[in-house]
Amino acid sequence: MTTHSHAILNIALLSKQDKPFRHAYACIGAVLPDLPLFIFFIIESIILRTPENELWGTRYFTEAWQNFFDIFNSVPLILILLGIGYYLLNSERITVFAWSLLIHCAFDFLTHHDDGHHHFYPLSNFAFESPISYWDSDHYGRIVAPIERIIILAASIYLFPRLKTRLARWCLVIVNVLFVASYLLFFLFRSH
Repeated sequence: MTTHSHAILNIALLSKQDKPFRHAYACIGAVLPDLPLFIFFIIESIILRTPENELWGTRYFTEAWQNFFDIFNSVPLILILLGIGYYLLNSERITVFAWSLLIHCAFDFLTHHDDGHHHFYPLSNFAFESPISYWDSDHYGRIVAPIERIIILAASIYLFPRLKTRLARWCLVIVNVLFVASYLLFFLFRSH
């Protein structure tokens, strides 16, 4: 799933109307697992000027980068955080944050074919190869992507009245407009 899909879906799943602070923790937990990918892209593409075919063909799969990605997508580490937040600190904020991380990992587990993370790091280097991909048309990306968009639009409709500020509502609308536009550009208008 795309990062903004994770954010919208996780906020919708973990929000409570009487506890708007949960939105922020759900959003941070939804986005954090993808942060290393943005750092990777900035360093490799912008700073080092790695060519795109090398960037995604070899550099992405180097052990150092994979370990960096995996730390932020590690279910065992997240479960430790969840246990600390819930049982030791009795912190709703940490608990929501950890659940959001887990939800992100669960959807990534299901929607990454050959570019998935080692979700059981550091206990295992196993990477599940899902039969579907949220982006790769060779693995049903042209089917999964529109389903993702529909789910996110439905989650946005559900979430919209729960958001308390105009800014939050405008952000949700803008993200959805950009989301649909990116789908059109990536899947409908690119050459086959």
